[in-house]
Amino acid sequence: MVTEAQFKSLLDECQQWIDNLAQQKEKLNGLRNELYLFAPGKTDHDVQVGIEHYHNQFHIQQINIHDLKHEIRYHLAEAKHHPDFGHRIPHHNLLLKYDTLMKDLQTLDQDFHHFIKNNA
Repeated sequence: MVTEAQFKSLLDECQQWIDNLAQQKEKLNGLRNELYLFAPGKTDHDVQVGIEHYHNQFHIQQINIHDLKHEIRYHLAEAKHHPDFGHRIPHHNLLLKYDTLMKDLQTLDQDFHHFIKNNA
């Protein structure tokens, strides 16, 4: 049986994940704008390949953020409709996905800025 405090904690954590993912989406938009400012006039083939790589990665990560937010919202709706049902395992699985995505986004940010710095 899930206590009311545990249930509220689960809901609050999900909402925090959604809020953090929204911030990451905005951050990705900023990185994409940085890329658009960096790209004009770059003629080196390797730099052009890097530009395309990061452009694609930003798009892919936007999709990943969207998909995970959708999964979390579904999980929240299920938890609200069935508060006595065991949600710990699905919640834990979402936590693992969330942590992995956040690490991937951090690595992408660092790699992108390293690329910009080395090819300015």
